Amino acid sequence: MDIKRIKSQQIRIGPNAKNIAKNDPEPALPADSVSIGKKPAHEKEAIKINILHLNDVHGAVEPMEDLKISEDSPVGGVAYMKTVIDSEKEKNSDGTLTLNAGDLAEGTMVSYVTRGKIVTDAFNRIKFDAIALGNHDFEWGREELKTIVQDLNSPVVAANVVRTDNGNVFDGAKPYVMKNVKGVNIAIIGLDTPDTVRYVDKEKLEGIRFDDGAATVKKYLPEVKEKGADMVIVLSHLGFKADKELAQKVKGIDVIVGGHSHTELPEGHREGNTIIVQAGSQSRFLGNLELELDPASKKITGHNAKLIPIIVKDIEPDPEILDIITPYLMMADKKGAEVMGRAGEDLHYAYKEAAKLNQIFTDSLFKASGADIGLCSAKMLRGNIKKGDVTYKSLYGAFPLTEENLCTVRTTGQQVITEIENRLKDGSRGIRIPAGFKYKYDPSRPEGKRVTSITTADGKPLDPDKEYTVAMNTSVANGKGFADAKDKKEIGKCQKVFFDYFQKGSPWQDDSDDRVTVQRA
Repeated sequence: MDIKRIKSQQIRIGPNAKNIAKNDPEPALPADSVSIGKKPAHEKEAIKINILHLNDVHGAVEPMEDLKISEDSPVGGVAYMKTVIDSEKEKNSDGTLTLNAGDLAEGTMVSYVTRGKIVTDAFNRIKFDAIALGNHDFEWGREELKTIVQDLNSPVVAANVVRTDNGNVFDGAKPYVMKNVKGVNIAIIGLDTPDTVRYVDKEKLEGIRFDDGAATVKKYLPEVKEKGADMVIVLSHLGFKADKELAQKVKGIDVIVGGHSHTELPEGHREGNTIIVQAGSQSRFLGNLELELDPASKKITGHNAKLIPIIVKDIEPDPEILDIITPYLMMADKKGAEVMGRAGEDLHYAYKEAAKLNQIFTDSLFKASGADIGLCSAKMLRGNIKKGDVTYKSLYGAFPLTEENLCTVRTTGQQVITEIENRLKDGSRGIRIPAGFKYKYDPSRPEGKRVTSITTADGKPLDPDKEYTVAMNTSVANGKGFADAKDKKEIGKCQKVFFDYFQKGSPWQDDSDDRVTVQRA
């Protein structure tokens, strides 16, 4: 294998990696009697198993810029990921599992144009030991996903994704797989988030239900134990918070390999007797969980979790994957090169603030809807836009969610305030972006009481008792906060509305306004 250099250190060491912001405030796992740095009693006899893992690739087959990881090189890309996977496997050739925790294809223009073929063909070169399903994997509909599952040469595990007509798991999937690694019988149970029913249009989920994750694992634990499982891995697309809750509720899970929340866990996390790992998103990291097991009991006696940044300049790409993806990329180039507008300077998005791209997106929905006000999720945006001509591919990278709809609901000012407060709670992954009104908040105040001011365009306070027509994206409208809202109407696809608005309003500057202001006492 022709490899220049592969940096396999944990991301907390190295000059560019040290400032990487984690997506969860949970502290890193400290060393303890069964954790990092602990040697088993008989080190020479210990069974060593590696779990290589990634999650939430979202169709990101090409490298991208991420200055938090590297200031002088693109990062990610499946061809480079494959080289690192091969290098890590060589260190423990008969003792390595490679797992993928879901959200496979939706998220890039080339993946959408090829209906996921560029992803499945590349993944087939990697040959995962198991792949879970994510909520975004259902966005193109049940039949599209059946084709993706059929095209994969790796087993798909989806224990809680159940057909309502016969009680079997989703077409082509299995509830779990059993692997024997160095004499250790390992059960890998797959879970998808039940919140998929909130994210995906109902007609695309017809005939499918998503069972509770804890109840599902409890159902299958006796079965896999009866089949001789020494270790139980849950390949989960529940999200980090839900993974911790799962570990608390269900005893007997040794490892949770997670996804959905895009959380970077450089040293893993321990919840009771369960080790939880997750590797960010978009193939920017490969996770490597190193386990040591007692040869007699087959119990985990020590572990070390790390994330390996996929830094392009340090890695030779896998030539076979390059051959696979290049024709697809060329096919998509013509559409991707179409100029959709211009940016006078770099345009940014953020999850925790109302950055310019978030504002443009929310304004586009608000102005197309005719609503009184607008309220959108900051998590809709997925990429920055470079200064200069903005191509269709660049705009698609900023907002890749082709199936997200614009809708309006009729609801009270109090429900709007409550929704904003809920997204200002500790641990929330993204705030709500307003249009037609603004708010101020103090993060030092108690949860639920952080909004200090909320005013409409005319400078008057938002009336808690008054009903407003509110424009929003469907992921917000389908949430618990607006379960009691009236007159829900779907107007069109968010992506088209956003693209049209961006094109008409060009050129753009990165001049975000004060619609969301942080105050501190």
